[in-house]
Amino acid sequence: MAEALLRHHLGDDATMPVASVGTIGWNGYPATPHAVEVLAERGIDLGSHISRKINRDDVARADLIIAMTRKHGWAVAAHDAEASTRTFLLGEVTRLAREQRRNGESLRDWAEAVARTRKPDRPMGQASDEIHDPVGESIEVYRATAVVLDRLLGELAAAITARR
Repeated sequence: MAEALLRHHLGDDATMPVASVGTIGWNGYPATPHAVEVLAERGIDLGSHISRKINRDDVARADLIIAMTRKHGWAVAAHDAEASTRTFLLGEVTRLAREQRRNGESLRDWAEAVARTRKPDRPMGQASDEIHDPVGESIEVYRATAVVLDRLLGELAAAITARR
């Protein structure tokens, strides 16, 4: 859901590629029926989504990595420890990015600047920054998750497009 919602908020901006990968071994599976339905209610087609498992190349290419939970963020670090300077929990990056100013830097440089605002020697984000996966839950849980994702990803899209 997050990939599709971020694409939606970015609009037709092809200069900002968005990709979703997972940390568990679900490779090649479609989105859950609840995810497809909830996004369809928002006018977003998720029917062609196919899951992909994270790999080292994905991490190396990414200028900004958004994790839903700390466990996901730590999985990114297992692929590339240096990626921690551009890996954030979704709630964390939107919270920290509010303090950043527009200065025309690249997305990677912007992400690293945002990372420098973190408190030193602390784990990634706060518990309240995590977005828990609704897989296996009711459609109401998916809807509630989509509301949170939509708000945060809208804020993120506004922050990163203002800084290009």
